[in-house]
Amino acid sequence: MNITSEVHLSATVITITGEFMADDADQFHRNMRDFSEDFDSNIIIDCSELTLIDSVGLESLLWLSDELNRNGNKLKFAAVSPSVHRVFEITRLERVFSTDDTVEAAARSFV
Repeated sequence: MNITSEVHLSATVITITGEFMADDADQFHRNMRDFSEDFDSNIIIDCSELTLIDSVGLESLLWLSDELNRNGNKLKFAAVSPSVHRVFEITRLERVFSTDDTVEAAARSFV
């Protein structure tokens, strides 16, 4: 897994590339704390390059959502692949996670 970030006016865009598995959870938590000190901005996860996610990866995303909500901010997902979207459906997280087709659409929804 590789994680990059870009700060925009309405949100920080986090791009996850590759597989997000249990072995990546600690790195993800460290990166999120570095990218969004005190979780003080909205975050968009760009999933266009995310190929696979396991249950620990999902738990990490739920943790991030909770941290952001506590600080009055939101988490959105963009460009979710059919396979990752299917995981969201199976786990019923599509009811919890807000998704948009593009990063731009997700950013506009914050305004």
